[in-house]
Parts: sequence; C-alpha cells; structure tokens
Amino acid sequence: MTALSPRRSFSFSGTALKTIACITMLVDHIGASCIEAGILTPGLDAGTLSQDTLSAYPLYRLDMVLRFTGRLAFPLFCFLLVEGFIHTHNVKGYLGRLLLFGLLSEVPFDLAFFRTPFAPQHQNVYWTLALGVLAMAGLKRFEKENGLPGWQGLVWAGGCAALALAANTDYHAIGVLIICTLYLTRADRKRQCLAGAVLFLFELTAPLAFVLVWFYNGQRGACSPLLKKAFYWFYPVHLLVLAMITNLML
Repeated sequence: MTALSPRRSFSFSGTALKTIACITMLVDHIGASCIEAGILTPGLDAGTLSQDTLSAYPLYRLDMVLRFTGRLAFPLFCFLLVEGFIHTHNVKGYLGRLLLFGLLSEVPFDLAFFRTPFAPQHQNVYWTLALGVLAMAGLKRFEKENGLPGWQGLVWAGGCAALALAANTDYHAIGVLIICTLYLTRADRKRQCLAGAVLFLFELTAPLAFVLVWFYNGQRGACSPLLKKAFYWFYPVHLLVLAMITNLML
C-alpha cells in the first residue's frame, strides 16, 4: 500500500521531484568540490586561510548557501527510491542498476571530494541507495499479514544499515534507516513527511524537502527512456566534471 496523494491544485510529479533533486545535488556538490575541496581546504592546509577568519571569507559564505540549498537533494532521493521500489516490477534489475552506477561513480566521487582516485574510507551515495533497496526487500519479504514488519525484516534492515556504516557510504547507516522509515510509513503521506522531516533535523534545511514531497501527485510524469538513463548518468558525469575542475583548474 502506498500513501494517497493529497489533492492539490499545484503538485509535483516524480520526474519533477527527481529534476529538483539533481539540480540541488549539483548545487551542493559545486560547494563541496569546487569551493571546499578546491579552495578552502587547500588554503587551510597551506596556511593562506585561517579558521579564525574563515567565516568572514566571501567564498565560505557562498559555500554555506550552496550547501544549505543542496541539503534538499538526499531526502528527495530517499523518497523517490522508496517510490521506485514500490512500483518496480524487477527489484533485482533496480538493485543491479544502482550497484553498476555505484561502481562507475566511485572514482569520480573520490576525485571530486578527496582529490584522489581511490579513497577507501568514503563511498558514494549509490551504495547507500543500493543498501536501502536491500533493506526494503528484507522488510517486504518478512512483512506480517497485518502489514507490520517482522523481526527478521528488522534484523535484515539493521544489517544493511550496519554495512553502510562499516563501509562509510555517503550518509551511511542513517541514510539506510531513513529509507526504511519512509518505506514503513508509505501508507500515510502525512506521517511519512513528518517522520522524514524529524529524522533529517540533523541538517538545517533538509526537512524542507518534505514540503515538496507533500505536493507529490503520485504520478511518474513524462519521462522518456533517454531521460530515465540521463537521471542515472547524471551523478557520475557531473562528479567527473567537478573532479576535473577541482583537480586541474583550481
């Protein structure tokens, strides 16, 4: 069962939410890669910038604006992942695509944020999303007849969260647990939005993403096969571009 879409004269389709998520993610990563990894961190390491004067530095203020805007992205991706899992006819194929793009994105991710092609201490967000799908599959597999999660499913989901924590994927265990929470509250949009907003309180602007989720109309929206592929490719491609800017130009 999925949440009923609230009746609104103004609403967002799944494609619209995914587009917003990609744009805000790009904004966030420009700050994290180009400004933080490309200018601020090297400046602090070299001593040309100091922690005492950093808050007054114009680029630091710009970075904060970009990062606060970008905090909308991951909550939207979590919600859309739940919707995708609920509606897909091929969970294995869905999981396989996430794993494939996790592999394709790892080097661009490491280059963009850590200025090295291999940073084993950090893994990109596709791994978190893949573990989220695995966790939801376990919850669904062991769901009770009354719709409540069985203890086996909860243990399975906890194991997926623990794996995300051990591998230090982007958003690690909390990301997987939030995905599971959005899945378990999927029958009630109000409860789903409230739960998501509360769980994202650790990031100042992230709960605002659930204002957009509230206006989701339950429709996929116009999404051609080419656009569907573009959404998957957007993550590694934009990271590769940012990595080139960060490592070659800054």
